[in-house]
Amino acid sequence: MNPYYDPEKMGLEIAASIDYSDGNYQFDYRVVWKHKESGKFYTARDSGCSCPTPFEDYGSISELAEYSYDYVRSEAMTEAAKPYYMGDSVSAFIEKLPRG
Repeated sequence: MNPYYDPEKMGLEIAASIDYSDGNYQFDYRVVWKHKESGKFYTARDSGCSCPTPFEDYGSISELAEYSYDYVRSEAMTEAAKPYYMGDSVSAFIEKLPRG
């Protein structure tokens, strides 16, 4: 199971995601998932070159962190402030973040 490529197998759905990398043979994903049954939100960040599969080391919900809007928003703002940031739109990502 992989929460990124097969979230439904873990009872999850992706609520928001961003790739902080420039996409050149690498990834740096932050993802927020919603657990369909409980309504609870989880998050994780994974990065690497193009060889590994994103989130391949995450096999259960217990390996994901509890979601915090303030933490994830702050992280996104910090990433966007880096010189030469070339990742996905941070403002679009923040708009999708659950506030609960």
